[in-house]
Amino acid sequence: MDVIGHRGGAALAPENTLAAIRAGLDSGADGVEIDVRHTSDGVAVLLHDPDVARTTSGTGLVGDLSSEEARALGIPTLDEALDAVPADRTLIVEVKGTPWDPGHDPTEPAARIVAATLASGPPRRVVVSSFNPLALAVVRAISPQLRTAVLTSSAFDLASNLAAAVAGANEECHVPAEILKPAFVQTAHDVGRRVIAWTVNDPETVLRCAEWGVDGVITDDPRMARDALGR
Repeated sequence: MDVIGHRGGAALAPENTLAAIRAGLDSGADGVEIDVRHTSDGVAVLLHDPDVARTTSGTGLVGDLSSEEARALGIPTLDEALDAVPADRTLIVEVKGTPWDPGHDPTEPAARIVAATLASGPPRRVVVSSFNPLALAVVRAISPQLRTAVLTSSAFDLASNLAAAVAGANEECHVPAEILKPAFVQTAHDVGRRVIAWTVNDPETVLRCAEWGVDGVITDDPRMARDALGR
């Protein structure tokens, strides 16, 4: 079972930073997950929230900032993240942005930028995930060679996740650990979909996921997950 650092390794260093990515990988994670949005000048950057206020000293929407303004706030670019993650480690790129986000552009520019950026680089172990099925469709249309994953929140049922994965030709199901059931794992595997559980931050859930045949866990603390698995 893969161990993936959430937002790099959010328990080890500030989330979605190069320091978090390095800390996650140095702790022995099989890969890392990052959140990506875009700046006003079309640069993909690592940020979870639409607004920069929670994780930086700035204020306002990242989509209203230039890449230089984002850089001045310490927000790394996707290109920098790609340089920090070896090609033999898994990189999960979550495309942020849903129709209910402030200022959301229905042409899905973040997905377009991510797809173009990943397609232009060397082959690597990468998965593009999103809660937004339209964003995943854009990624698949631009770069069909990329693996994609449907994210589902705990407000939705597992069946809807798998249905969206199959309907959109997405290879992976990324679901909250608290609603995951062993029957879902088996059903997803039966139709050729990998199952990744998030966000798994206690040893008991790590072991339960392993017992159920889950393909990977996304965790703030990869070291804890590896220790639980006896690695």
